Amino acid sequence: MFNAEELNSWIANVGRHLDEHCSAYLIGGCAMCFKGLKPSTKDIDIIIASKKEFDAFDNAVIKAGFKRSTNMKDEFYLTALAVYEKEDSRIDVFLKEVGKMLKFASAMKQRAKLYKSIGNLKVYTASSEDIFLFKAMTSRAADINDCDRLMREDLNYDAIYEECMSQSNNEKKWYFWLYEKLCAIENMNSIASPIKSRVYAAVKENWKYRPSDFMSDIPNVEVHIPDKKLAEEVKHGGK
Repeated sequence: MFNAEELNSWIANVGRHLDEHCSAYLIGGCAMCFKGLKPSTKDIDIIIASKKEFDAFDNAVIKAGFKRSTNMKDEFYLTALAVYEKEDSRIDVFLKEVGKMLKFASAMKQRAKLYKSIGNLKVYTASSEDIFLFKAMTSRAADINDCDRLMREDLNYDAIYEECMSQSNNEKKWYFWLYEKLCAIENMNSIASPIKSRVYAAVKENWKYRPSDFMSDIPNVEVHIPDKKLAEEVKHGGK
């Protein structure tokens, strides 16, 4: 596990070993630690902007004491360029796309804030809105708790909605994933997102394209799917 102090120590260590310029974007629990939203994190999720920068970063991380891992059975990590491990901590490095899901789009890059520069390393934290959206795409239970914590901040929900819609296309309609996560969070904390109705409108308009397991983990579907016919289809697995 890393706390903020240990994370800063790790960043400094990598920065000292980095021979070329590199920008690293923190998108998960690590970024939340630096924002004061989590006391610690087991994983560091990082996006590197280019393969050239990754090569330099890879050398620096190994010099800093981490070892490359080949244990990437979790589907989320199949698009990782590299996974590093040391004791019970791990670092997951992605290039542009995360977990076969969202891309680190130009708007996300613009919303990110410079956290620290050490040597050739510049470390940025993704915006809370983008951290929320990335975590909304996963099925990991811990990410629901993180989304709950993020929702208690002053989030720009319009940015979340617009980014989700802009990255949705004929193959991947991410608003289905976002809507299900909004429902799961509401079930947990009774807080309804201000964009829930807009996301539902997109879900309803594209209903025939929903994933086969859409809302399968939501016990009270009828509360979140106002259209009774559609709610019955979800509950009974109908088309």
